[in-house]
Amino acid sequence: MVASASRGRAVVTLSGYGEPPGDRVRQLWVMRPGAEPRSLGLFDGDTPLVAAGLSRSATSLAVTVEPGGGSDLPTTEPVVQLALESVGFGE
Repeated sequence: MVASASRGRAVVTLSGYGEPPGDRVRQLWVMRPGAEPRSLGLFDGDTPLVAAGLSRSATSLAVTVEPGGGSDLPTTEPVVQLALESVGFGE
């Protein structure tokens, strides 16, 4: 992951996870204190996902495995969660 708090963006790459089972997809979420997770998009294999519109209150990015087409809210526990405080978020 490469993130910029001043630009409110992050580029996230997943590798080593293989393809999700069946018609499932990997979905990226932004996590903020006191707020529901917000979807930042679906991964297409190992293609990096550019996440825009991140607020400084974001504390982490999480990846879940969801039904095909994605979900409005996460339906599974994250397979990975990336802290953002070290790159200027979480204020």
